[in-house]
Amino acid sequence: MNQNDASYHELIQASLAANHLEKAAKTCTEGLSHEPKNALLWIDLSEISQRLGQNKMVINCALKAIDCEPDNVWHIFHLAGCYLQFQVFDRAINALNKAHSLLNDQSSAALWDKLGELRYRVDQLELAISAHQKALSLQPSSVSTRNQLAALLRFNGSLEHAEVLYREVIAMDKGNYQACYNLSQLRRFKPHDDITPLLEDCRQQLPPADKGHIMLHYASGKVCEDLGQYSAAFTHYAQGAKRKRDQRLYDINNDKALMQSLLSMSSALKASAVETPQHAAQTPVFIVGLPRTGTTLVERIIASHPDVISGGELNAFPMALLEAGGKPLAAGLEGLDGDLVEKLSPQALHSIAKRYIQLANNHVNNAPVFVDKLPYNFLYCGLILQAIPNAKIVHVQRNPFDAALSNFKMLFDRGYEYSYDLRDTADFIAAYGALMSQWKTLFPGQIHTIEYEHLVSAQEAQTQKLLAFCDLSWAPECMNFHQNDSASHTASASQVREPIYSRSVNLWRQFESELTPLIHAFEKHGITPN
Repeated sequence: MNQNDASYHELIQASLAANHLEKAAKTCTEGLSHEPKNALLWIDLSEISQRLGQNKMVINCALKAIDCEPDNVWHIFHLAGCYLQFQVFDRAINALNKAHSLLNDQSSAALWDKLGELRYRVDQLELAISAHQKALSLQPSSVSTRNQLAALLRFNGSLEHAEVLYREVIAMDKGNYQACYNLSQLRRFKPHDDITPLLEDCRQQLPPADKGHIMLHYASGKVCEDLGQYSAAFTHYAQGAKRKRDQRLYDINNDKALMQSLLSMSSALKASAVETPQHAAQTPVFIVGLPRTGTTLVERIIASHPDVISGGELNAFPMALLEAGGKPLAAGLEGLDGDLVEKLSPQALHSIAKRYIQLANNHVNNAPVFVDKLPYNFLYCGLILQAIPNAKIVHVQRNPFDAALSNFKMLFDRGYEYSYDLRDTADFIAAYGALMSQWKTLFPGQIHTIEYEHLVSAQEAQTQKLLAFCDLSWAPECMNFHQNDSASHTASASQVREPIYSRSVNLWRQFESELTPLIHAFEKHGITPN
């Protein structure tokens, strides 16, 4: 590339950084008129098109870049990323296979790491692990590769190997709060373990205002709880939650308004007696409820059945809703608001059902019966049952005090903003409970509720009822869900490797003196301890 080429690219990137899309497009078009074989400029135009929502141009420009430089693996990675943006997994996988064929022992660790990152995004966990292992062999001193590899090993159940890697990261970088947090989540720690000094050393490395303290507080809370130091644990959880809360703007009334909009729309659609879609060839089993209340446990039980595949926490239904409401997938869950819901027409049910199945099949490969374990799907029960009449909805319910505590002490990657304040948590749980009651009234017999406490005390009886509701035959494998070697990508990835246990039942009692604000907030909703 000559200096002129580089200048065009730099000008385009500067315009993009300033969000001057028209200027960036004009500069790029001018550059390509002089250098039509300049692959980097075609990549720039692909990025510009992406921001402008010109979907066909996004792909076409990426393909033009590859035509110009067929062996440039980064361009192929860009194409795969574009396909992933549009949820076209088969073509993304084809692109990654092509990129993989071009890599060899002389390829950089950065290329292998990028391959691993993209393999993970298309649910090819073992290939992703292999790619990061190759990157680490090429660059043994890499902290970031160790972190990525350890996270994936945790998902596939290789907890001891993951712990070794996290400890290596911390030895190389004492201030790596992410590794400290992830290490704390791997298992239950005992007094003779040395994790507390690691967390304290990490804390000393960070400036007082550093955001890393959020993760360290949650990590310290988890370790203190493991050791039975409940008061100290709560102090750390509360300090982490306060720091997290101070970073965000959250109004629970927006969540309540969305719940009401979804209920009103679903009720109106049901009353209109609109023709529902035909019986689908695939049956999704939606596991809904609050996070950290046993949804992953129920998922593992059902997914251990030989006739069932789990898609994990699919975003497929909310994404289908976004598209039906005229919004791009890039809008994310934050784009699902009351205005969008109110614009949905009865005819949209057909497109929602079709698009949902299409998106889900990126992860479940046309399985006749599959599990969708996104907890927040409780919001959409009414639309789900009307768009996909053969869908099964399993509602996992837990003691509200344990549910509130479990949410409060969890640091979520995104969403669940209510959980960083005990009063917000109580209000949200009350609203969620009311919504689920209304769904069950509106759709009698179509939602199966399973109590977490009943499941852990009578696993076989509850599993029999669960499978019967899902029209599945009895399978003894479901009793041994912890032996299921499939990956788990949730916060419960470590716990699902254990047999069923009851130690979390009434755990909130250990924190009762600290939970006074929660108790009072629940009382306003008529929710009192058993």
